[in-house]
Amino acid sequence: MKQTGINPLQKPVIATVTIPGSKSITNRALVMAALTKGTVNIAYPLWSDDTEAMIECLETLGIRIERGEHTVSIHGSIADVKDAEYVLNARLSGTTIRFITALASIVPGEQTIYGVGRLNERPIRDLVEGLRQLGVSIEYEKEEGYPPIRIQNGLVREKAVTMDGGVSSQYFTALLLIAPVIGGLTIDVKGSQISKSYIDITIDMMREWGIEVINESYKRYIVPAGEYNMKEYTVEGDYSAAGYFAGIAALTGSTVTLENLNRNSKQGDKAFLRIIEKMGNKVLMKDNCVIVEGKGVQAGKVDMEDCPDQAQTLAVLAAFADGVTRMTGVRSLRVKETERVKAVQAELGKMGIRTESPDEDTLIVHGGTPHGASIDTYHDHRMAMSFAMSGTKINGMRINDPEVVNKTFPDFWKKLESIGINLTRL
Repeated sequence: MKQTGINPLQKPVIATVTIPGSKSITNRALVMAALTKGTVNIAYPLWSDDTEAMIECLETLGIRIERGEHTVSIHGSIADVKDAEYVLNARLSGTTIRFITALASIVPGEQTIYGVGRLNERPIRDLVEGLRQLGVSIEYEKEEGYPPIRIQNGLVREKAVTMDGGVSSQYFTALLLIAPVIGGLTIDVKGSQISKSYIDITIDMMREWGIEVINESYKRYIVPAGEYNMKEYTVEGDYSAAGYFAGIAALTGSTVTLENLNRNSKQGDKAFLRIIEKMGNKVLMKDNCVIVEGKGVQAGKVDMEDCPDQAQTLAVLAAFADGVTRMTGVRSLRVKETERVKAVQAELGKMGIRTESPDEDTLIVHGGTPHGASIDTYHDHRMAMSFAMSGTKINGMRINDPEVVNKTFPDFWKKLESIGINLTRL
């Protein structure tokens, strides 16, 4: 098994990191481009396993896509999909399998959609039931409620759907994205909407592309019939990726400038910078960058529901805080690339840090004096990147299966080296 050892900084650094494009925005833009007539040029997309999975699924359907160094051009659209049989592999990408499932429901032919490994263990029932409400014929190939699934001659007959809001916002995004081209749609939310910030990203992007969605307090979404209208679109930097370097600044007392971040972004993980600030650090937001001046980390109570992808990041930082950090809003972590709450607890335990999870929505971290350990990543990119932060502070940290970061941030290890962190590849 490959390992990467992280050697701690000997003193604080002053450094700059250019943050790559957002995976969430890139995959949304790819689907919207496939729903748009004419060529759409997307600038500065994220190139990663997740976005390649999306591109390959679109290409399998017959949509022509041209890759450049800093661009991707979608020349075709769903109008190019022929009445045939297709096998679509979403790899390990949750956004891909959910968005493609909705897209495949409105094109000709028969599509079998599946993933690999843990993705086939992640639920898709609520999205399938939502599409069935619209008249789409979908069957499970193996276990009820999970991929693989098969869609036969997708045909939407209805214009209203109700879905449970408590499992994944990606189900709602999947339906929102296709809604304009099927003649409009009303989506009612049963219960509370989880991960509202990701809904905000979707609705904001749809507005930019010419579709005005009515959001009735995250209880109902009304999407009018219409056509997407976009020729050139630029993907903004990823606040999820930025969180790890903000965390390193806090842990090591360094000053790190994070470039390529949109100050007005709808990304929920932007809120993590305010969490870092409340932990005692100085954060200065400018038009296209954020400067984090690290001062250490403090324990506290934090609701992570709107930035769940930073829950592991915060848990690792909390291990170094003096006191107890109580994190709520973590229930969505249990159906991600791994059962993230249990994974974090197991690996923090190796570092001598006590944790508790009294209910499915809460994680408690008792801060202390962590020590180095060999960290398992569970095929989860965020486990690798969040625990790598601790190696910039303490000796003996080793990350197993370091290439898992290719899922969303292939240059992560190079970026670490660029700010002065020495790595040992084992």
